[in-house]
Amino acid sequence: MEFSQIRLLLGLLQQAGISVCIIGEFALNYYNAPRVVHDLELCVPADDLEAAKSVFESQEGLLERADKTKYNLYTQYKRGFPRFRSCSKPGFYVTIFTDKHCHLDPLQKCVVYQREHQHTGEYSRELLDSFSPEEIATLPFPRFTPLLRGFCRTYVETQEATAAMAAECLVDGMNINEEWCHAHFNTVESAELNFALRLVKGRGSRIDDFSLNQITCFIPDLQEAQRLQKIPGFYN
Repeated sequence: MEFSQIRLLLGLLQQAGISVCIIGEFALNYYNAPRVVHDLELCVPADDLEAAKSVFESQEGLLERADKTKYNLYTQYKRGFPRFRSCSKPGFYVTIFTDKHCHLDPLQKCVVYQREHQHTGEYSRELLDSFSPEEIATLPFPRFTPLLRGFCRTYVETQEATAAMAAECLVDGMNINEEWCHAHFNTVESAELNFALRLVKGRGSRIDDFSLNQITCFIPDLQEAQRLQKIPGFYN
């Protein structure tokens, strides 16, 4: 899907006064996880879900409902949320989730805002393959800490495989260590912390025997690891 298409859909929600954040595979790309993007996944405040759905339903010729969807192990997490198909060719799908479901509530405190991009030009190459730095700076992505904690909590609560894989991708994508986990998980989140620590412990085992990477399966060297920490939204 093109940047202009994404920007148009975000603009429709924002013009209706609905806060929105890009999650899913694009958000994993933003934090250096090499995931193929299948759908555009958006997150809105739980109280605004019906309004967001109505905004998209009103866009005849742009979007159409895609309710009759066959789900599998890797897409089951989308069940029950509004899903749309673009009318343009090639087509793509859009799914709207809530901040409560994603553990990104309140959403307004979990979004990287455009002004935060003013003093950095560092972005993951995974996302630079799709968008220019100037385009990335206009897109609302989630902050790293609530995103990772949210995936860990979802896995602990539901044993959902896709949440576990996403959390693992974030750990490897941003070179998360034990010190970071202890500093960013609350004391009441012991199960989530333990799961994150398990992912950290397994980082080395996920580097392919034939890979030249020295840091994680996604990060080749210390210089790149330090560069990635300058991605807006990682530190705050």
